[in-house]
This record gives sequence, structure tokens and C-alpha cells, in this order.
Amino acid sequence: MKRIYLQKITQHGIICYIGKIDPRFLVRVATKIEMSTVQDAQRPLNEKRVRDIAAYVASDGLSVLPNTLTIATKDDRFAVKKDGEEVFYYIDFPETDSEFESFLNSIDVMDGQHRLYSFLPSIRQISDDENFEIGFTMYERPTLEERRRIFVSCNEKQEKVSGNLLMWFKSQLQMLSDDEKLFYGIVSKLSNEFPLRGHIVMSAEKIKNGVKAKEVIAALRQAKVQDMSIGGRALTDEETVKVICTYLSAWQTVVGFNFSTSGKKEAGPAITMAGLKYMLILLPIVWERAVNLRRRFDQQFVEDTLKLFIQSYGIGRNEFFTSEEHKFKFRDRTVTDAFANEGVIKMKALGSEDYNPLG
Repeated sequence: MKRIYLQKITQHGIICYIGKIDPRFLVRVATKIEMSTVQDAQRPLNEKRVRDIAAYVASDGLSVLPNTLTIATKDDRFAVKKDGEEVFYYIDFPETDSEFESFLNSIDVMDGQHRLYSFLPSIRQISDDENFEIGFTMYERPTLEERRRIFVSCNEKQEKVSGNLLMWFKSQLQMLSDDEKLFYGIVSKLSNEFPLRGHIVMSAEKIKNGVKAKEVIAALRQAKVQDMSIGGRALTDEETVKVICTYLSAWQTVVGFNFSTSGKKEAGPAITMAGLKYMLILLPIVWERAVNLRRRFDQQFVEDTLKLFIQSYGIGRNEFFTSEEHKFKFRDRTVTDAFANEGVIKMKALGSEDYNPLG
């Protein structure tokens, strides 16, 4: 057996201990859990997430798991001991296979189970001789009431970082995925250009009726704006931003609203993420129309196209987003996508050779 030294912490009469350990050893004494099996006071283990963490840890030799695990002893096998007169605490931890056999299922994982179980022998990808430790907070045979308090702290009282803010942090740390890199620069530029200036939430700022950068990226991806090209050459970020700004400015003029200053009462879904996504899905079709008609992609061309498009619905231009029938189209993602697909068909029907629409 070997000693794992601990520090004692007391909070409102509840005692816990913090220490560090090789997770490849700790997982050997943790309660055995089958993937996707329902557990008491824990989400089922998601095998994909466990394997993703294992791949992340082994990915480049630099990946870290800074958050500590929260564990609880189940019986006296891991009784905390005091080291003589000194204020040192420790547990005896197994080293040999026979010792590990005596400590099976002696630890419950209260928080961080996906991280710990990513070090199972059948899943981990990190080499056995790699020096890798993880911090833990250990409660010694906690009572039911103590478990309840710990559960609330680990789950209900922790504010989740929004996906939007997390993406901003990743951009600052140069950790964006290839997919995010493809659009993040475009969205960042759009947030500083008319007509979306003051309408896109890039991190956690408060913007009335604002749309989140992460959702704008998803809309651009769904619209496949990256496929727009000039003579087979993909548009640069700057060209894409220019096209989007020209296009959305035309929507503002034709329908009669402003992304940044209009309220939902007068603009309806036009200023919501659903409305913006709808407009973006139609953009590549309007671009293709300019190419086919050999027309310059300027605001006048887009306005003329949108007027014809809205006219095909037999509805007033300023009612396109505010009529009762059309407002319903933006209340559900599936319905909005179906309405956008219908719009694509109508837009293609307006008219149909390589030409540079930017002039």
C-alpha cells in the first residue's frame, strides 16, 4: 500500500479532503458502471463523451483536465488517517493487483465521472508510462443529507457557460474548430458593419433583441454561404461580408425595419434569429440569380429581386414578417426551415453563364 496525502477542509461542519492521484489507478477502485445505465443522482455515462475525453487527453501531449473530481468513500477501506502529531492526513491506497482486488467498488464518483471513466483500460488512449495526475475532493462516507448538499453544489448551483461565450473564449485562445474558424471571422466582421452592427452578441454582452454569434454561424452553415463563388473561386471573407451586408440592407429597405433599432412589435420575426436565418438561406439563390442574369450584385438589384419575390406571395411588403399567417412560420424551427425551402423554390422560379456579380 502507498500513502496518498490529503489536506482537510471544513465547510459548515462538513469535512472533505483534497488530494491528487493518477486517474488510471483511481478508476480501478471506483464503482463499476455500465455505459448508458441509469444511476442514482447521476446522468447515465455517455460512451461517446467518455471516448472523446480519452482522445482529447491523448491528442497532443498538452491537453489538461484542470477541474477536480468529487468522490465519496463507501466504507472504511479508505479511512482517513492522521500522520502522527503533524497535521497531515492520508489514505492507504493499493499498489499490487491483489490489493486492488480488495478495494474494488470502494469509491463513488459524485462529479466528474466522464473524466474519470475515460481512463478505463479499455478506453484510455494515453500511454501507461505518461505522467498524468488529477485532483480530487473526497468526502468520507457522506450521509444522505451531505450527499444532497454536495449534489446541489455540483449540479444546480453551477452556472453553465453559454455556448456563445465559450466560443468567444475559444477564439481568444485560438482554439476554434475548423468549422468555427470558417465562419467566426465573417460573423465578427458583420457585428461591426451595417446593418447588423449592434445586433450580434459576440460574447456575453446584453443586446436587446440581439442574436447570438454561435447561432448566426449555424445559420450561415445551413445556408451554405461558403459555396458562393465567382467563376469557380470561393468568395473571400471580405467579399462574403460585403455581399451579406448588401443583401440584408435590401431586406431592411424593402420590408421596412431595422435590425438594430426596430422592436418586435413593428418588425415581427424579421429581427429574430429565425427571421435572419430565413433571409440567409435565400441569399445563395439571390447570388446565383445575379450570376445567371449577369447583373451586378448591388442593393438595387437585391431590392428589385425581393420585391418580385414578396409579390409572389400576394402580400404587402411591410407585412411579410408581421402578418398572422407568416408570423406563425417563425415560431418553430421545423416550420421555419420548411418555409425557407418553399422560399428557395419561389426564388429560383424568378429567373435563370459565368459572371462576376461584384463587377
